[in-house]
Amino acid sequence: MMSQLFDFMIQRPEFVRTPLHELPPAVAERIAAGEVIERPVSVVKELVENALDAGAQDIRIEVRGGGLRLIRVSDDGYGIPAEELAAVCERHTTSKLTTFEDLERLHTLGFRGEALASIATIAEVTIQSRAWETEQEEGEEQPAFWFTWRGGQLQERGRRARPHGTTVTVTDLFYNVPARLNYTRAARTENGHIVQLVRRYAVGYPSVRFYLALDEHTAVQTSGSGNLATTLTELYHISLEEMLQEIDVSDGEHYWLRGYMGNRVLAQSSRQYMTLFINGRWVQSRVLQEALEQGYRSLLPKGKHPLLVLALEVPPDEVDVNIHPAKIEVHLLQEAKIKDAITQTVKGLLERSPVVPESVQFPGPVLATQRRLPGPRRRGLHVAETADGYRAEVAEPGTAEVIVSLQPLAQLQQAVILAEAPDGSLYLIDQHRAHERIIYEHLRSTYSGVRAEDEEVHSHLLLEPVIIEMKRYEAELLEQRLPMLRGLGIECERFGGRSFLIRSVPASEGSEQLAAHLQELAELATEDSTDWEDHLLIGLACRSALKRGRELGPGEQRTLLKNLATVSAPAVCPHGSPILLHYSRNFLINKFDW
Repeated sequence: MMSQLFDFMIQRPEFVRTPLHELPPAVAERIAAGEVIERPVSVVKELVENALDAGAQDIRIEVRGGGLRLIRVSDDGYGIPAEELAAVCERHTTSKLTTFEDLERLHTLGFRGEALASIATIAEVTIQSRAWETEQEEGEEQPAFWFTWRGGQLQERGRRARPHGTTVTVTDLFYNVPARLNYTRAARTENGHIVQLVRRYAVGYPSVRFYLALDEHTAVQTSGSGNLATTLTELYHISLEEMLQEIDVSDGEHYWLRGYMGNRVLAQSSRQYMTLFINGRWVQSRVLQEALEQGYRSLLPKGKHPLLVLALEVPPDEVDVNIHPAKIEVHLLQEAKIKDAITQTVKGLLERSPVVPESVQFPGPVLATQRRLPGPRRRGLHVAETADGYRAEVAEPGTAEVIVSLQPLAQLQQAVILAEAPDGSLYLIDQHRAHERIIYEHLRSTYSGVRAEDEEVHSHLLLEPVIIEMKRYEAELLEQRLPMLRGLGIECERFGGRSFLIRSVPASEGSEQLAAHLQELAELATEDSTDWEDHLLIGLACRSALKRGRELGPGEQRTLLKNLATVSAPAVCPHGSPILLHYSRNFLINKFDW
């Protein structure tokens, strides 16, 4: 059997060179169509983008058979004038640019004039449209015109009544491209890709109403309210108001970042809930994806990714979108600056985001009919008071303003402080992690100041010097780093062979506890990495911080919270573990059914 397989593998067809010639138009068009239309979701993407470019406020999508049998996209946009409709499926026909220079100032999602021509080449396409100008000028009911193409050839035309806008119906997709048809997945898989795409555009354009039906069942429906938080609630059928943090960052010249990021509880095991738009165009940018991950990787559990909707606005002449057939990759002129802004923005939000007591699992594609969005169910008797009385404007959870106003109520298990906020919400604060964060930021700012100003840092002299033993390669590396350790307040000197003598440690609260941990701290100082200094600072902070099991009086609890309010990242310890657990007032109201 193996020999037969081997014989088959080594067979080569006899090579016969054919003369250079131009591809027949039918073959060239199918090849070009394959570059743009990879699967049914590609058709939906192109048609939805055309509807958005036409100024649509209501986009309705119908899919059957995973998109192979039917894809229909209807909109209430400007429509296509009757005299132009016959040419829309010709290659490189577009109303969106006229000169090469227009590519440098694009304000539309489509521009090449290839989408409809490519789709019509590999399917049967019917386009029915009525231009908005006709209705406005005539002031009376006007018919819409329709044309049908199959395999790129015009088949039929006619008139039919409809409001202004356009409907594109695609049937028998890939009927004449059997190789592509064979690679198309099951209808359920293709439907999943389509749902994911429509959700992306729904959050990218919250002021547009989106409706998606899969085999006559509603899968996506949004109201077009213009409020992104409302749109996310409509898409995922869970209340997200208290779990979203707004993003609004700009340098006033090269970029403007807007959107929302979910807090820690919304972190999921899939990247599909991270959506990135550049100038209104959904993109998959490896560079910007890396910038996002640099911001959240150390602050979320391994394998978890945040809910994120990020819209990046840049000057049209500072972005090139014409580098990919499907227009999902871009080049940015100010890439380095934008990457740094994205990383710092994501990191800063998560560092101030407390955890909440319930996890949230987003649903997959919804294939059943949904007549209304599910809301909280109330059971039993209700007291007279309502939640509305407690919804005063308060600061964002996890901010310095909230933390400094917390009133300690008790210490739980000599490890956690229970405190109440002015709005009636409750916080649990891990005393060890909170103190660790305070010490770490003190050490980091002191160390940075010493390096910047070349000043000596204060140190705590040990009662008795401590001798440590290092491995040979560690000893050589440690000796090279002795000047940097001295800048941290660690007086260390070689004591012969592989032995070192440590006389002092950084002067910070809890520094007297470090004597028992000098061996492991020295090992951190010999890490063969570029982050060894930061890892050493984290180690110093961790081993100096308050231990769990230590009783704290009310005054000590208040002091700890006051100091925590001064740090830049009060919600996470230097290792990325949560410090704050937040029970919001609405959470308590819902759980107790007030």
